[in-house]
Amino acid sequence: MRRTGTLAALGAVLLLALSGCGGDDKREGGELTVVVNAPFSRSSALGETIAHGAELAAAQVNARGGVVVGDATYRLRVRRLDNRFSTRQAVENVRRAVADDAVAVVDEGRGVNASWEIANRSDLPIGITHDGGAGLVDVDARPNVFRIAPRDRGIAFRLAEYLVPKGLRVALLHDDSGYGRQGESALAEAFERNPEAIAARIALPSSAGDLAPQVLQARRAGATALLVWAEAPAIAKVLFAARSSGWNVPVYTSPTGADPLVRQQLADHPRWVDGLTFASGRMTAEVGPGPWQAFQAAYEQAWGPQRVGVSTAAGRPVTQPPEFAMYAYDFVNVLAAALTAAGTVDDRSKVLDALEQVTVQGANGDERGFNERSHEGVVDDDVYFARFRDMTFRPVKDDPLSSTLPVIPQEL
Repeated sequence: MRRTGTLAALGAVLLLALSGCGGDDKREGGELTVVVNAPFSRSSALGETIAHGAELAAAQVNARGGVVVGDATYRLRVRRLDNRFSTRQAVENVRRAVADDAVAVVDEGRGVNASWEIANRSDLPIGITHDGGAGLVDVDARPNVFRIAPRDRGIAFRLAEYLVPKGLRVALLHDDSGYGRQGESALAEAFERNPEAIAARIALPSSAGDLAPQVLQARRAGATALLVWAEAPAIAKVLFAARSSGWNVPVYTSPTGADPLVRQQLADHPRWVDGLTFASGRMTAEVGPGPWQAFQAAYEQAWGPQRVGVSTAAGRPVTQPPEFAMYAYDFVNVLAAALTAAGTVDDRSKVLDALEQVTVQGANGDERGFNERSHEGVVDDDVYFARFRDMTFRPVKDDPLSSTLPVIPQEL
């Protein structure tokens, strides 16, 4: 998000404090634990990129001497807890974070509806860095929940804004996961004023090995485009069903369309991925690509490039930009600034208050902080569209925002 005036000035002061926080006059306060609650066994690419973003931020803070809190400096320690894509396990992980006296939870988002109250009783902040579902963040009802990730609502409205003027008859497809159901709700609201643009609304069973019947239903309904809001396996199955039947219908998706798993499952048919278009949060900002490039270089120096597991037609290995690492990275840096501003690690209510006030420079160059009226850290307008060609994606040219963005290199 963007802020000006006193809050931006406070953020700048805090950045200077963090950069010079290793003075001899500060005692060592020990370690502060940040828990990453994400899928590592069931969706390792997502879990790893979230954890690596948090770990990179913590390592950089520690390299600068740690977090200044009052008269002490503290080192940040990141602990991974695997939610296994299970709401029950995600809730149990938050209980463990509370028991371990963690200062925050960096959360993929699964289970927050059930875990936020457990954390709130201890004034433990939860920072969602992936799930954009409505209702997860509520500044009044859930004062300890924050989000740095695009909201479903913002993505859905940008998709409607992009597709309706094209005169397409869109079949809205969603899987039966929590992610898919939340997307269905967001799309219903976004297309409410343009019912004539909807050819069909179709649920995709996650347990189905073949989605040909659902794709055929969309075709018979007269659809001239498919908009799929689902987890990556379902998106791959929709593409397989459409292309294997000879239907070259344009396919649009939520951010999961960029998940490496989609390309991995279609590696034997790379041309079937061509044209797939997804909406997601932009990785570069008005200041240009410099900040993102610096962040990506630091990320890859620490962890290496994330290989997708497919190659271009020329045989060059394809890599995945660390988009969701950016959000976790930014949250940990905002948290560090909030701890400094609060001046205490014991009174967590002061840390929650400080999270509403501080700003830092984000990985993409935007000033990053939380709107005190919504606890959101990404504005809805920061959603762009990208289209695949030869297993890599680039911003589309027929959208005003997207057309201004640079191409992020994705080949080794």
